[in-house]
Amino acid sequence: MKYGVILPIWQLSVRDAENLALRAEDLGLDGVFVPDHILAPPATTQHYGPNWPDPFSLLAFIAGRTRRIHVGASVIVLPYRNPLVTAKAAATVDQASGGRFIFGIGVGWDEEEFKNLGLPFRQRGAQTDEYLRVIKAAWSSDQPSFAGKYLTFSGATFAPRPAQAPHPPIWVGGLPGAISAPALRRVALLGDAWHPLALSLADIEKGIATIRELAGKAGRSVGFAPRNMLALADRAKGGGRSAFEGSVDEVAGDIRRVRSLGGQWMTFDLPRGDVSGMTRAMERLTKEVRPAV
Repeated sequence: MKYGVILPIWQLSVRDAENLALRAEDLGLDGVFVPDHILAPPATTQHYGPNWPDPFSLLAFIAGRTRRIHVGASVIVLPYRNPLVTAKAAATVDQASGGRFIFGIGVGWDEEEFKNLGLPFRQRGAQTDEYLRVIKAAWSSDQPSFAGKYLTFSGATFAPRPAQAPHPPIWVGGLPGAISAPALRRVALLGDAWHPLALSLADIEKGIATIRELAGKAGRSVGFAPRNMLALADRAKGGGRSAFEGSVDEVAGDIRRVRSLGGQWMTFDLPRGDVSGMTRAMERLTKEVRPAV
């Protein structure tokens, strides 16, 4: 089982993000991930915060400061950018990291942000599906071509291609706290792993069963890498607790359940607060929870 943490960049300086990533690598964690917003309308600001550095630039910087740990997106909102621009940025991060990039993607949820960016909110699912195909095409050939509804191109080179072959792992996210049928279909047909956010263990099990059925019909095999809040407590919570909430033994038990279902990654949101508290949570994850798993 591999472990990653999401850096809450909406409340961090770039220097804070760098220091947390370096500490995560020192502790032996396997990945650090950053989310994506371009503008922060009131809903995004109230739920998270106002500070959103460019994820690709930040990940390239972190890649240059680290040597082993995976650097990833959780998640890039794919409709926000021209897919060839996204493909170029992602390939560059993969090159800069020596093949350590994980490409988490999603369709986005803040309708006001789409409006501010001049983008069609109701088309975001269809655009995401096509954009994934565009990106895969760009990564698959030195002179790629594609013909679709939103983009058509040919007759030009695309370089550099990613360091990883055939491409960086594509993790597909969904709506927070819900099983999204389009996301399940998307990962089954186009992704490498399902990356659900804030689901219960029962919903994680239900979702992965559906994905395996859909992927199997398409002759594919995909994994899953859940993302949940790490909410360690000094005492057991017992009945009624949320997934990955409670004592070390309770959280370790939840991780074992994910592992028993075939999960190879577990990613955690760090508790809100100051950097010292986030660092302490990473230390407890590596020194207490992981050995108990």
